[in-house]
Amino acid sequence: MNDRMKKIRLLMVDDEEEFLVSSSQALSRRGFDVEVAPNGITALEKVDQQGYDAIVLDVKMPDIDGIQLFKEMRQRLPGVPILLLTGYGSISDAFHTSKNGVADYLFKPIEMDDLANSIRSAVEKARTQKVLGNERKTESDLTVPVRVMLVDDEVQFLDSMMKVLLRRNMDVTTADDGERALALLKEKLVDVVVLDLKMPGMDGVEVLRRIKSESPSVEVIVLTGHPSVETALEVVNLGANEYLKKPPDIEELVSTIRRLHEDRQNAVRRRQQELIDEIRRRYPD
Repeated sequence: MNDRMKKIRLLMVDDEEEFLVSSSQALSRRGFDVEVAPNGITALEKVDQQGYDAIVLDVKMPDIDGIQLFKEMRQRLPGVPILLLTGYGSISDAFHTSKNGVADYLFKPIEMDDLANSIRSAVEKARTQKVLGNERKTESDLTVPVRVMLVDDEVQFLDSMMKVLLRRNMDVTTADDGERALALLKEKLVDVVVLDLKMPGMDGVEVLRRIKSESPSVEVIVLTGHPSVETALEVVNLGANEYLKKPPDIEELVSTIRRLHEDRQNAVRRRQQELIDEIRRRYPD
C-alpha cells in the first residue's frame, strides 16, 4: 500500500488524562490510529515494543522531563517525527528544540484540526525525506564501476567476455545458467545484465521475465545468435533494454553497457532533483 494511503500510527504522550482521552478520540475520528501513554515510562515501553509514524509528546511530565524523554525517543526512533506539546513553553524553547530534531512545537490549548494538520505535515515530510535519503544512497553508488552480470551457458564465451569487460574497468559477475543468475541478483548489486537468449534449462526469455519482475531497475541486454524481428519484439515487450547479435561487436557492447548505465544514473539524478524541488515547494522555510 502507498504510504500516503496508510493510516498514520500515532503515539500520544501526556499526563493530563482528560486531554489525552479527548485528543486521542478526536484524532481517531480524523483517521489516525492512536495509542496513548500517560507517562514517560509507559511511552518508552510502547516505543520499544512497536513502531509509530509520529509521536506527540507533552513537555511537562511527572516522571521524566519531556525534553529528556524526547532525546530518548529520538535515539530509539531516529526517523520518526516527534511533535512537542506544552502549555508552558516559550518561543526561545521552541527555537532551541527545533535545532535538535523536533518536528514541530505546539502550544496548548490547540484546535484538533490544527494538531491533525501538523501531524500529517510532519509525517509527510519525514516520508519524503526518507525517500530522498534512499535516493542519495543510490547516488553515492554512482562512482562505483559499472556492475555487469554475464549470463551464458558457454563457459569459454563467459571467460573471454569477462576479461574484455574487466579491462574496461567494469565489475563483472558471471552465471552459466538462468537459475544461478537469478540467485546472484538477490545477493549482489548489478546495473546491467548481458543475457544469452538460448540456454538449456531456464531459457533467456524466462530469465528476462523474472529479472524484470524481481529486479525491475536492472538494465538487460539480450544476445542471440539467431536474431529475428519476432524475437526482438518479444524481448523488448518483456522489458529488454537492448537486443544484440551474438557474438557481439566488443566496442558496441561496451558502449551499450555504458550508455544504459549512464541512463540509469541520469534517472536517479532526475528523481533526486524532483524530490528536492518538491520538498522546497512544500517547506519553503
